[in-house]
Amino acid sequence: MKKLFVFFIITGFLFMYTFAAIAGTPVTKKMVVNLVEKVSQEITKDAPGTFAKIIKAEHPYKNKENPALYVFVYDKNVKIVAHPKKVLVGKSYKGKPDVKGKKFRDDIVNTGLKNGTGWVDYSYQKPGEKGIHAKTTYLKLVKGSDGNKYIVCAGMYK
Repeated sequence: MKKLFVFFIITGFLFMYTFAAIAGTPVTKKMVVNLVEKVSQEITKDAPGTFAKIIKAEHPYKNKENPALYVFVYDKNVKIVAHPKKVLVGKSYKGKPDVKGKKFRDDIVNTGLKNGTGWVDYSYQKPGEKGIHAKTTYLKLVKGSDGNKYIVCAGMYK
């Protein structure tokens, strides 16, 4: 009986360790803000070079340990200029709502242009999971080295 108990304890720890490794560390608001701040500084110094690294999904632009943490960038017309998911780059998302009808991308850009920084909440599908989840994105308006305005973003599921 004692051996069976020890077996279940060890199996439980192995399961929890494996699950934690797969799921990654939960993304926190501090992690999101720090990533946006870091990337914002880089864009002011070298916008094209920073965008290229984001599009290549290099670390830390897309976190290797936690793929749910990544940065993306809109221009003032709600067009994605940099995203680790390359197929999204160059597409306009102006007026495109989430499943509940919220035009969150427009809200992200408008909040950036109006307030310079902020958080926007919306509904989104979590990669690898079914259903729609509450998500929030932190954003910051920056002037790139090329003189253009960009809204730098990173988000987290609530």
